[in-house]
Amino acid sequence: MNLKHIEAFRAVMLAGSMTAAAKELFTSQPNISRLITQLERETGLLLFQRSGVRLIPTSEGNAFFREVERAYVGLQGLTNAAAQIKNLGTGRLRIAAMPSAGMTLVPHAIQRFQALHPEVTISLHVNTSGTVNHWTSSQFCDLGVAIYPSEASNCEVELLSRVAAVGVLPAGHRLAKKASLKPKDFQGEPYISLCHGDGTRAQMDEVFAHAGVERVLAIEAQYSAICCEMVRCGMGVTLSHPIVAQDFAGPGIEIRPFTPAVLFPIYLLFPPHQPRTRLTMEFVDILRKTHDDRLAAMDKPEPLKRA
Repeated sequence: MNLKHIEAFRAVMLAGSMTAAAKELFTSQPNISRLITQLERETGLLLFQRSGVRLIPTSEGNAFFREVERAYVGLQGLTNAAAQIKNLGTGRLRIAAMPSAGMTLVPHAIQRFQALHPEVTISLHVNTSGTVNHWTSSQFCDLGVAIYPSEASNCEVELLSRVAAVGVLPAGHRLAKKASLKPKDFQGEPYISLCHGDGTRAQMDEVFAHAGVERVLAIEAQYSAICCEMVRCGMGVTLSHPIVAQDFAGPGIEIRPFTPAVLFPIYLLFPPHQPRTRLTMEFVDILRKTHDDRLAAMDKPEPLKRA
């Protein structure tokens, strides 16, 4: 029994006659008849009752047809999978991201990507940059988004961006009257810091120490998104990545430029010693464009709110 036997049988079942089946398969009626006879002999099944020129499927023929259709559904699934692999790589994309990107930038990029490729399954895993490095290095994820590359991970690394922090203030705060902020403006202010060990925290502390500014350091949080939410609650002020701050903008929060620049880096991580799939690289292109579009939207001046 081979594929030609199955194709002939299926065509007869769907078309209702050997003549019609022969037309569907671009062959002759005697060839279809020969293939059906061979199939019956090899399977030991009586697939059809002959009634003149008509073929009537037997109960064995109908049962065998149901199994053939199940097999064809599986083959169609393989065909679809092959088309996805040809066009995009694997049909699945696993992304690891640090929270500041995984809770803001990356979901916006996924929305754009899925609008173009709704058939692709996307998994987003959010954790610390160290874990993102590990997940990407071990090939658990196809792409990582982190604030630092780890030498231990051996990932291939590209810089996505390095952008300056912005000041984040509660709505109606006295500093909201200013068009931009400097370290001296934060003198004596309750300040919500990133936790120690974060490289950006060290940059921030150095900027304020160099300016001789003493903040009230009463609250720390692990992620910029949490810092911004605490600002919304009126617990203090902070510096944040502009895209993170933008996602928390609106009622309750004011955003202002801050100088001198405290830079937030974002790195793209790729599994080591592996070719990058078209699926991954297409997502990276969309991620870069989403990043640039969101920063450009922030650069558009808005009327300054006065207390």
